[in-house]
Amino acid sequence: MADPAPHPDYGVTRVYALSEDAWRIELDHRETRCLITAIIPDEDPGREPSFCLAAPEGDHHVPHEVMRWFMDEVAEEIRVLRGWTGLPPAAVDTVVALREVVADGWDDGDGPALLALLSGVLPADQVAAVVLEVLSADAATLTGPPPAPGAVAALRERMTGAGWGSGTTDG
Repeated sequence: MADPAPHPDYGVTRVYALSEDAWRIELDHRETRCLITAIIPDEDPGREPSFCLAAPEGDHHVPHEVMRWFMDEVAEEIRVLRGWTGLPPAAVDTVVALREVVADGWDDGDGPALLALLSGVLPADQVAAVVLEVLSADAATLTGPPPAPGAVAALRERMTGAGWGSGTTDG
């Protein structure tokens, strides 16, 4: 939950811009919407967060405490939305490819194959981070019987296809 604004004339609006694959965090004033917009891409690790400044009716002075509050709100959103981009490159590529596999159709039975695949290429803490980012789940919830023969290879092939299809990973 966001902290309340330090001044009653200011607030924040959070909007997902599907066309940008990014969250827009907007600093609003009682009389002017979107004074400052933080743009936080959440799908492509190569795109960095940025700001758009707008003063449609001339200059608008923002109090220091309001600006600090807004920047803290943006920093927290970046931490939550883009924390996974700080993982090593192999884990980042895995997140990108898995997101597309999940979007194309994820089955609960894919869990054991996913854990087997990730455990073979990433340290345990990175496995947990990838599973949390992609599935919003704890890695322990995916444990079960060992994956069926060929399940890991099938998942790897789905990930390769997803990575190549998006152009965001090496596959």
